[in-house]
Amino acid sequence: MSGQQSSIIFSRSNLSVFNPAFTGVDGPLLALNSRIQMAGIDQAPTTNFLLYQLPSKKNVHLGISALNDRVFVESKTYLSLDYNYKLKLDKETSIYLGIKAGGFYNNINIDKIPRIFNEPNPLLSNVGSYFNPMFGLGFTIIDPNFFIGIGTPNVFNIKRFQNNGDLEPSARDLTLLHFTGGFKLRLGNKLSVDPLFIYRSISDLPNFISGNLSFVFNDKFSLGAGFSNNDNASVFFGSKYKNGFQWGYGYEFYSGSPKYAINKPTHEIFIRMNLGKNNVSEEEETENNDEE
Repeated sequence: MSGQQSSIIFSRSNLSVFNPAFTGVDGPLLALNSRIQMAGIDQAPTTNFLLYQLPSKKNVHLGISALNDRVFVESKTYLSLDYNYKLKLDKETSIYLGIKAGGFYNNINIDKIPRIFNEPNPLLSNVGSYFNPMFGLGFTIIDPNFFIGIGTPNVFNIKRFQNNGDLEPSARDLTLLHFTGGFKLRLGNKLSVDPLFIYRSISDLPNFISGNLSFVFNDKFSLGAGFSNNDNASVFFGSKYKNGFQWGYGYEFYSGSPKYAINKPTHEIFIRMNLGKNNVSEEEETENNDEE
C-alpha cells in the first residue's frame, strides 16, 4: 500500500491494514470499514476495505485484506494475504511477526480530467492504469494491558509510470512506515480508558502523527475523540454485543483555519463480526492455550 493511503478513525480495530503483525490478534473476524472524506464534494476521497481473518492454528494467523481507495480520476484496489506468527514471552505477553503479500491495481481514467483545449496534452501521454506488487512486514508486542508495533504495508518504492522517451515521470508509490502504541487503563470494574498513538513516516512528505482517547463502558460501549497534526479532529462512538457483532460511527472535521483548506466533514462507519466461539481476543486471554 502506498504512502498516499488515507488514515482511518477506527485505527485500533483495523491495525492489520497497515501492519500485518496485527493479523488475527482479535481472533477470527470479518470487518468492513467505509470512509467518505469531504462529504458533499464530487469525486472526493473515499476508502472502503474488507478484512477476513481466520482462526489461529499452531500459533499461525492468516488473513485476507481487500481495500479500495478512490479520489478524483484514480481508483486503487489492493488485495493481500496476511501471515502472522505468534511467539509467547510469558503467560500473558506475546511477540508477533507478520508478512503481507499481494498487489494493487490503480485504475486511472484520464478522460475525466477537465480540459480547456482539445489538443492532446503530452504530459498525459504516459499516464495510465497499472499494477504493482506489494510486500509488507510487521512486528508487534501485545500484552493484556498494552501493545506496541511497527510495520509497513509495502516495502517497495516503485515508479508509477514508465518513461515513454519524451518525458521522465517521477511519481512513485511511496513506502510507508507505521508505528502504533496503546494501552488500557482500568478506572473501575466497568470503565476503562484506551489511548492510542500513531506515527506514520513517508519519504518526501510530512510525518503524520495522530492520537485518540476512548472511554469504554462495561466492555460494550465506547466513546472517544481524536486529533492529528494535520489539523483534523474527530469524535466517535461504538457498541459491542455478546454475539460478537460490533459497529461504530466516526465524524472527522477540520479544526484549523478554513481559509487554507476545504472545510468539509468526513464520515466513517465500522462494522465487525467476531467469528470465534467465545468472541474473545488474544489480547484479552490470560491462559496459554495456543499449543492445542
